[in-house]
Amino acid sequence: MVHVRCDDLFIAGVGHRLPATLDVADVIAGGGYDSREQSANDYASVSVANGEAPPEMAVHAARLALSRSQIPAGDVALLLHASAWFQGLDYWPAASYVHREVLGGNRHAPALDVQQMCNGALGAVELAASYLTADRSRRSALVTTADRFDGPGFDRWRSDVGGIVYGDGAAAAVLARDGFARLLAVATIVDTGLEAMYRGAETFATTPGRPVDIRARRRVFMVETEGVADRTTAGLTEAIEQTLGEAGTKLGDIARFVFPNVGLNTLRTRYLAPFGLDLAASTWEWGRRTGHVGAADQLTGLAHLVETGQAEPGDRVMLIGIGAGFSWTCGLVELTACPSWAAGTG
Repeated sequence: MVHVRCDDLFIAGVGHRLPATLDVADVIAGGGYDSREQSANDYASVSVANGEAPPEMAVHAARLALSRSQIPAGDVALLLHASAWFQGLDYWPAASYVHREVLGGNRHAPALDVQQMCNGALGAVELAASYLTADRSRRSALVTTADRFDGPGFDRWRSDVGGIVYGDGAAAAVLARDGFARLLAVATIVDTGLEAMYRGAETFATTPGRPVDIRARRRVFMVETEGVADRTTAGLTEAIEQTLGEAGTKLGDIARFVFPNVGLNTLRTRYLAPFGLDLAASTWEWGRRTGHVGAADQLTGLAHLVETGQAEPGDRVMLIGIGAGFSWTCGLVELTACPSWAAGTG
């Protein structure tokens, strides 16, 4: 268990880069997606990048977040870039590219890649919070994440389980000593006994390039492993309870919840029902239009709530991430100000 109580840390800026969307109905009509799965998932569209690599989208999101934070690039003490899938080049550090494009001549901020699958961005937020807490002379940190789920290696409609369809995009957040949302607490729970769920019976290869088939891997794992559903629920529950305890608050005090953008049935049964939460408290109406954008869902969801005025000063918003491996990270923020880029402030 890892947890951070953040007494003087804030989110100073958030931003995202989401390309144009593709209507799910059109994909079904073309035979690219199963209508039976869609009846359970109820996605409206997914964001699909056209000729834009993940690090390029990350740069766009990072520049927006940094601009919104009004923090100089030279004040950033750490850059963490999270990803779940191919970043455009083999044997190459995407974080360094984002650093060069966004922070320029800043020579004191390490640029590090984080790969905790779809929990990477929130995991990076926790690492960044710990980094800033360890030394008060460090004034801010930049977290980015980006992915493009494209063929032939990855089929956004079929590579993972039936309850998830993947979208492309990027998100970024700036942590600092002041901002529009106080970071109250962050906690991570891990259960690496579930690591093989996304490995199955596949052997390790010496070169990249095999198509991803998570459904086949999971079938093998589920046959050999008992109690998987209970363990995943337990991990999520522990992360949420730990965060609430660190923040000294209750679930009923949370105004909005930002879960991964999974399909509607999965969201209801696996994430909302165990905690007695209503669909209206989530960001489902946003997420069903982007798809599951890797590790970016939580930051894009928070940005959307603030941009549209659905979260206001005084509201507490819980960000929940789940990543294969397995890990669960929960972060709790409280809006303390209405930033200039929020709805109704222009």
